[in-house]
Amino acid sequence: MAVSVMPAADTLARTLLAARGAEWGDWSVEALQETAGRLGWETRPDEDGHVAIETGIPGLLCRGESGERAEGAPCVRFTAPLPVRVDPPPPMPGFQGPSVPGQYAYGAGAWGAVPYVRDRGRELDAAHTRLGAALTATLGPAPWRGGPAAWLRWRSRRITLRLSRDDENEALVMELFPTRAGEAFERHGFERAGSLAELPYIWCVSRPDMSLAELFLPFGPDPRDWADFRDALPRVLSSLVVDMPLVGWVEPVLLVLGDVAEPAHTVEIRVGQDRLELGNVPGNGRQVWLRPGAEHAVAAADSILEAFAFWGIDGVRRLRTRAWTSGGYVDLPGIGVRPEGTHPDDA
Repeated sequence: MAVSVMPAADTLARTLLAARGAEWGDWSVEALQETAGRLGWETRPDEDGHVAIETGIPGLLCRGESGERAEGAPCVRFTAPLPVRVDPPPPMPGFQGPSVPGQYAYGAGAWGAVPYVRDRGRELDAAHTRLGAALTATLGPAPWRGGPAAWLRWRSRRITLRLSRDDENEALVMELFPTRAGEAFERHGFERAGSLAELPYIWCVSRPDMSLAELFLPFGPDPRDWADFRDALPRVLSSLVVDMPLVGWVEPVLLVLGDVAEPAHTVEIRVGQDRLELGNVPGNGRQVWLRPGAEHAVAAADSILEAFAFWGIDGVRRLRTRAWTSGGYVDLPGIGVRPEGTHPDDA
């Protein structure tokens, strides 16, 4: 049986829940240090003027970004990276001692000899799933979840907990931030986005049993032009098929894209945990990709754009999208649309 090289999910969950239940005051440096001390954690200033926090958990890095110095909203950010292989130093000349196997390490501190990680992406997926399940066992299913980065968000009036993954740095990222400040920063990100590629996230699902007035429901700008939509479509579909198994509780999502005035000129996309289906494509009624990956989503996007070209759809004003799922409402700011009736302003 494989041994995980990440910190245990229940240990991470207990740490995050303790931090979520704490009172962080005004999120100043002094407040971060005081609260961390009450939690039994050690602190020290880091090189950027923020607060480095030592939780005592091997493999877990923590940093507090105060309200005075944070580029966006203040937060406490936990990072759990996959360990990297550290080779032992070469033996000294003339020294004949026992060989020392390589170790895995987080930064400068060796964590100990652990099994070799053959598939780092799969290990990160498994750690993400385990931690999401551990938090769900206490907090319930995340009311908001989406991509890219397969994020899960538990929101209260006072504080928000967000779990996501950083594929570039092979790490899980967990953030705590004051809800009002964090949502104001995110709303600003949507408002100032010059194109769909600059949005904070490109799709999300919200549970229908949540009070919509209590949820922050931003939506992105419409595509500036057809090229903007054409660039965004494969990115949105790729994130859906890659991230959906990790955010869970959504099965399946049905998208209908096409000409609002001509229902026959629409394409259906069904994205589930185990397949990607494309229907009503001219010349090829239905295509199915099992175990979908990003390359399949790109192929599906190409087929959709070819269908639009066949129907003469070449402008965003003729395009509409509808999205449904049994798990909640689907919001697709990444292609400039959202479902009707899911935003408080629609009332």
